[in-house]
Amino acid sequence: MRLKGALNGLRKHPLRYLLGSGFLALLFWGILWATRWGVGFIDGYPAVGAIADAVMQRSLEGLFAILALGVAFSVLTTAVSTLYSSEDLPFLLSLPAKSVNVFYLKVFETYLSAALLPTIFTLPVLVGLGLERSAPPHYYLIALASLLSLYAIPVALGSLLALLLMRVAPAGRVKEVATAASVFFAAALIFGLRALRPEQLAAMSPEEFTALLRNFARLEVGWLPTGWTSDAVWGALSGRVTPGALLLAAVSLVLLLMVAWAAAFAYREGWIRALDAAPPRLDPAPRPPPLWERLLHRFGPGGGLVAKDNRLLLRDPTQWSQLLVLVALAGVYLVSVNAFDVDLQRFKDAVGTMNLAFLSFVLAGIGIRMTYPLVSLEAEGFWLLKTGPLSSWQIVRYKFYNALPLMLLLGFGLGLATALLIDVSPTLAVAAPVAGLCSGLVVTGLGVGLGAAYPRFDATNPAEIPVSPGGLLYMTLSLLFAVLMTALLAYPAWRALQNPEALFWLEPAGLLLLSLILLVSALATLLPLWYGSYRLSRYEPGN
Repeated sequence: MRLKGALNGLRKHPLRYLLGSGFLALLFWGILWATRWGVGFIDGYPAVGAIADAVMQRSLEGLFAILALGVAFSVLTTAVSTLYSSEDLPFLLSLPAKSVNVFYLKVFETYLSAALLPTIFTLPVLVGLGLERSAPPHYYLIALASLLSLYAIPVALGSLLALLLMRVAPAGRVKEVATAASVFFAAALIFGLRALRPEQLAAMSPEEFTALLRNFARLEVGWLPTGWTSDAVWGALSGRVTPGALLLAAVSLVLLLMVAWAAAFAYREGWIRALDAAPPRLDPAPRPPPLWERLLHRFGPGGGLVAKDNRLLLRDPTQWSQLLVLVALAGVYLVSVNAFDVDLQRFKDAVGTMNLAFLSFVLAGIGIRMTYPLVSLEAEGFWLLKTGPLSSWQIVRYKFYNALPLMLLLGFGLGLATALLIDVSPTLAVAAPVAGLCSGLVVTGLGVGLGAAYPRFDATNPAEIPVSPGGLLYMTLSLLFAVLMTALLAYPAWRALQNPEALFWLEPAGLLLLSLILLVSALATLLPLWYGSYRLSRYEPGN
């Protein structure tokens, strides 16, 4: 059924999938080019010589370890939502099929949700390595199979941990516990990687860097699955199938089968125990709404919609956990900016200019989780909004108003912190918060507008909403705006490098450019909102 549904979606909306495929192809090409350049750099670096292979193999192990840990931290909440909270699970279990077959499907869905993006990011690295080393054709098959097997292990272990949480966590609090654990470990991983301070490599002399590479080449952890994977990939370069490749495939397959059987058994036992459980005691006493809800209700039906969204945000851990991740990302960004230690004002301005470009990319990545799913989260209850006294334009507009303050605060805060921490010249000190505000505005408008234009009310899991053709279109347009914003700010940045003391924005050319930036940002915000409300007004289930 899922395969037929995907084919029908492709046949009905080919343009969406074409745009999404184009974006993925561009991303694949970028990583492939960077990998081939990196392999060539290591091969041609003086004094590396015979340790080049060992350095690249250890680098592969490090990449595999980071991405596998990321999969392990993200799979916990996904497994709870997919294995037990999917809306289609009761229907699937009512079909004339074995329950374990249903959970085979659910384990596969969990695997795709958690491991698809890491696989997309890793595959061009393996292809680039094979092209640079003139690998035989079967290398690519072995490398792909090893990569899929590697990510299956953290998915299986995370799913088993989710089953354990279902058994020991307080009733109704499993998602909260799983989300808190995932966010805590993910934030710890990000800050741990940042604590290594990779910018110190730039201050090393060639002799120190060579010594670092030699010590890194001797760092070998062969008993971990990441070591098995790198051995399998490196053996496949020379046409061999190593024992590590066979061991990796066997362990991953056994673990996934074990998860499906354990999930089927646990679901059946939990359902039987639920039949004997006493019904929950409800408190019939009416409770008045809090003050913040009463204030929102003064704005009419739109205010009620905002109050409802905020209450659901606080109740659903799959939504409020995104706020914790947002805080962790902002913290890592500020720590990274503060790590730049430069003396000359010109170099400070050069670093500040690069951060103006990076700021928009950070906000675009946050918006795919915070703004794009807002309309789709109405799910099957969207018909209730359609029958209420709200037009599609009002629905989209109030969703936009609800998400805008947080994104503006984040964009302005990161821009202002960049200007203060790096101590850039006055021109860039003004440009940084302006770029943050404009990026926050546009990211919110694009997210809510395209989320309304291409909603997924039938998603069985909120994690499925961003991974869609509409989500890929959102990321493409957000990145294009980031490039456009960087191009518009290139001239002020150049002027700041030429004359750090002058304030370009007080000149006629500066006022004209600022007006152009605000106009472009307004159009990039309003046009998606209008398009989303138009598409949403014509939406009918099944069309």
